[in-house]
Amino acid sequence: MRLGIRPASYGPVVDSLGELDAVDRVSTPAGDMWHRYNHDSYGESRADGTGWPAGHGGRTGRLWPLLSGERGEYELAAGHPAGPFLQTMANAGNAGFLIPEQVWDRPDQFGFTSGQPTGSAAPLNWAEAQYVRLALALDAGHPVETPSAVRTRYGT
Repeated sequence: MRLGIRPASYGPVVDSLGELDAVDRVSTPAGDMWHRYNHDSYGESRADGTGWPAGHGGRTGRLWPLLSGERGEYELAAGHPAGPFLQTMANAGNAGFLIPEQVWDRPDQFGFTSGQPTGSAAPLNWAEAQYVRLALALDAGHPVETPSAVRTRYGT
């Protein structure tokens, strides 16, 4: 859908959103964000919040702000408001306004704050690019990443 091969109204895409939201979406004070998948172990320890040392068990992947940007592109393509998704990404940024790879997905604990950066990479260039892409899409009124060859073949 993001690249324009399927419309936002394509049944399997629409049908998947409820399940995705039920499994991977978390509402935080920064806004709604998603885990990248539901058995992700690339993150801090569930037991004590420590980082990513080799061989340390019990890790859990945290929320990825860039997925809010991708959802925003979908919502825009579906004709729904997408500004809140851009705001969520901004809210998840650190004190230097850099968007991190992951933010804390639980109530405040281990020195982390719900919806705020963990010890992950910041900035994550992918997240920064997603923020810019969603901002451009909001300005244009439609997702901007659809290649012209795809637009020509499949239309808008």
